Amino acid sequence: MAESFFSDFGLLWYLEELRKEEFWKFKELLRQEPQKFELKPIPWSELKKASREDLAKLLGKIYPEKQAWEVTLSLFLQINRRDLWTKAQEEMRDKLNPYRKHMREKFSLIWEKETCLQVPEHFYRETIKNEYKELNDAYTAKEATPLTVVLEGPEGIGKTTLLRKVMLEWAEGNIWKDRFSFVFFLNVYETNRITETSLVELLSRDWPETSETMDDILSQQEGILFIVDGFEELNFDLELRTNLCNDWRQKQSTQIILSSLLQRKMLPDSSLLIALGKMTIQKNFLLLQHPKLIRLLGFSEHERKMYFFHFFHERNRAWKVFNFVKDISYLFFMCQSPFVCWLVCTCMKCQLDRGEDIEIDAQTTSSLYVSFLTNVFKAGNEKYPNKLNRVHIKNLCALAAEGLWTQTFVFSHGDLQRNGISESDVLMWLGISLLQRNGDRFSFVHVCIQVFCAAMFYLFRRPKDTPNPAIGSLTQLVTASMAQVQTHLIQMGIFVFGISTGKIIHTLEASLGFLLSKDIKQEITQCLKNLSQCELDEEAINFQELFNGLFETQEKEFVAQVMGFFEEVFVYIGTMHHLVTSTFCMKHCQNLKKLRLCIERSFSDDFGCISDRSEKLRYWRELCSVFRTNKNLEMLDVENSHFDDASLVILCKALAQPICKLQKLMFIFMSEFDSSDLFKVVLHSPHLKYLSLYGTTLSYMNVRSLCETLKHPMCIVEELILGKCDITSKTCEEIASVLIGNNKLKCLSLVENSVKNEGVMALCEVLKHPSCALETLMLTHCCLTYISCGYISQALICNKSLLFLDLGSNVLKDDGVISLCKALNNPDCNIRDLWLMGCYLTPVSCKDISDVLICNKKLQTLKLGSNEIQDAGVKQLCKALRHPDCKLQSLGLSLCELTSACCEDLALALTVCKTLRCLNLSGISLDPDGALVLCEALRHPDCTLKLLGLDKSIYNEETQKMLTAVEEKLPHLTLSCQPWIEEECRIRGVHF
Repeated sequence: MAESFFSDFGLLWYLEELRKEEFWKFKELLRQEPQKFELKPIPWSELKKASREDLAKLLGKIYPEKQAWEVTLSLFLQINRRDLWTKAQEEMRDKLNPYRKHMREKFSLIWEKETCLQVPEHFYRETIKNEYKELNDAYTAKEATPLTVVLEGPEGIGKTTLLRKVMLEWAEGNIWKDRFSFVFFLNVYETNRITETSLVELLSRDWPETSETMDDILSQQEGILFIVDGFEELNFDLELRTNLCNDWRQKQSTQIILSSLLQRKMLPDSSLLIALGKMTIQKNFLLLQHPKLIRLLGFSEHERKMYFFHFFHERNRAWKVFNFVKDISYLFFMCQSPFVCWLVCTCMKCQLDRGEDIEIDAQTTSSLYVSFLTNVFKAGNEKYPNKLNRVHIKNLCALAAEGLWTQTFVFSHGDLQRNGISESDVLMWLGISLLQRNGDRFSFVHVCIQVFCAAMFYLFRRPKDTPNPAIGSLTQLVTASMAQVQTHLIQMGIFVFGISTGKIIHTLEASLGFLLSKDIKQEITQCLKNLSQCELDEEAINFQELFNGLFETQEKEFVAQVMGFFEEVFVYIGTMHHLVTSTFCMKHCQNLKKLRLCIERSFSDDFGCISDRSEKLRYWRELCSVFRTNKNLEMLDVENSHFDDASLVILCKALAQPICKLQKLMFIFMSEFDSSDLFKVVLHSPHLKYLSLYGTTLSYMNVRSLCETLKHPMCIVEELILGKCDITSKTCEEIASVLIGNNKLKCLSLVENSVKNEGVMALCEVLKHPSCALETLMLTHCCLTYISCGYISQALICNKSLLFLDLGSNVLKDDGVISLCKALNNPDCNIRDLWLMGCYLTPVSCKDISDVLICNKKLQTLKLGSNEIQDAGVKQLCKALRHPDCKLQSLGLSLCELTSACCEDLALALTVCKTLRCLNLSGISLDPDGALVLCEALRHPDCTLKLLGLDKSIYNEETQKMLTAVEEKLPHLTLSCQPWIEEECRIRGVHF
């Protein structure tokens, strides 16, 4: 392919560009140059007298075309004509790669026309030099192939601009010249409109006429980079785990094509460069294979200043605006975003052009956008005095809203006409920089402007308006934004909160000159009230988005009204913005009963706009005031959090106040745990009965300090959850001492700790003590063996209070359980619930267990799941269930390697046993005949079962219908695994 290029190129044009002295020097150097390339020299006699035309012919005659050009280009550099060398290189590159030329032309136009940040090239390069270097290094490092690089940052920080820039840089040969032969830019704006395609078809839309086919290109994966932009606008979910495709020629849904590319099922040896915002990085980051993250930080303080001076060509104006903005700390911080910088500068330019004093309302993001739009509209009124009225603005907002709901961000003339926007209207919106032209299509100057205009649409509604079926109602919008359905709907929902306030509506009415809808806030309130009444497992409310929306209003009475709907709240703090908005809302939460809290980053990190650590602690102190002021708060669940000393002290002081009536306190998976302040809370909380430290590593001294607290007469803790806390057999001695010194402690969980037989021995010695009042003991996954069963058996006979014992996931084997059964048959044993899941049991132990079911009238629950008891063992158990003395109420047999061979025995037991209410058969796939036998038993009038643990989804369609029919006919019966899962999580102190 390369050779054909040179035949199309004449050297004569280049030689004619040489001045007389340069041409002579060129010929003199040409005497020696061929030797460097190991080529035959040209006789000086011929060179000396050759004209430009003669020399061009001579070079082409003596040397092969490519070698002639290599020699010539080398000489151009030697005679200091780099301009000719550069031009020849560019023309050769374009000839060799017409796609690169096409991309250079396309993205040069995009760069020139489709960015609101019109800044000098050197300024932009300076602002992205670090990210640019990271990108270049990422793909050129030895270990870089194949690689996925993720640009991460909030809306408006410059992700799309950078992706476009690197595409242009590649097309111009300035980056990855020797790394990628082809770079393909996929824009979600465009792919959203495509329902079905192949990757070849998707890429061929930008493929110029060339001798190479797309199949030829895609077969060389290592030299390909895919740039994908606009994930926030994606109108489908990429989280496909099945149906992925590896054939780039095969037609599939666009969802499958992009998912397969993203998850490296298709073209796994190619590289990826993608941009993800706040929401999309949460949804899609885990789908990526070994991604490298590059965070875009936006403008530094110096770059913000420089941008103002580039925007305002007059230094006096630039200084005036810059100093004004810098004095408003929150606004100056927001100007880290290049888009916000443009927004602010555009707003103030309008004011300065009218000769007005500069002012801007930047209390919230919504008020900032209102300031921008009112100034732009005012400028539009001056330019188009007879055009900018209610109808025109409403039509623009309707276009924006329709686009958001249909995930359309590039509009055709038809889209505009359908929303009542004429050609003259288009010119008006282009003229005041709200719309921009993309060929024969149009888009808002930035997607954030579209989102805000879409929110404004709801202020223009009138009761008699014909509804647009593509635009969701306000209730649908609030519901979608609270449930995090789609990124831009969330942003639009937050803006709707902001513009619902009387202050902003008054500002808009005064600026626009007509009235707006006043019932928007009432609709929001009613919607949130309805959402608050949904079951929590429906996840109808994402509280961080609710807080963002309420913060936008800055109306304390409204916030108090809305927060009053919620008795249970989840607060997540990962940034300073989260802390500020959460604090603002939680101060007004008066009916709170349960609070879940997650603090992802340390308070010592600088994770927000206020670098002063004291400011962070001030906001945290305000948030913690909810424990002092809220008389209804019963439960605090702190999960996966990190505190420094100061922030933990603030929390503990608030919890230790006499007015705090906390009953349940959970510190789950805490990092760098400092116990001293927390244990003071345990001691001084007169209502605290439940303490969980699940997943939090406790040292020996931590445990010792905790035990001293628990033994204090003032401590009233009844349930103690220390699962997965690195408890050892040594620390069990300290814990055991509590069981004697504290007769209030009723429940102890030590699950997932290395307790071992020695630790159990220490606990059992105390269980035999007459003052021990423990009722529940959980020792799942505690490295126990059959030896522990001897100690436990003795304790069960002596102890009068223990009712619940969990020994699951320990290697007890048949010998250990047979030893337990002897104690369980003793009339002095009071155990009511026994969990033996995953204890390596076989049918051998089932005979002894069956004897217990008959002899022990107190035993109500027996869980034997995840054991190899098989059909033979179940037949033994069913024989006991049929005995008139059996009083068992709940039996767990999940994952016990059962088949349909035991269904007759189970069916007979169900119809005979008068006490059995719950049976768990989850994880067991019965054939249709076995399922039929069970269903007939369930319909039997003597069957008293209320809960059958079954996963209906693993059965064939016919069996599923049969099971559903039984459930519908028997309203007292539930077929589900969920209650069993919830019970195990709850009883072990793990949040479900």
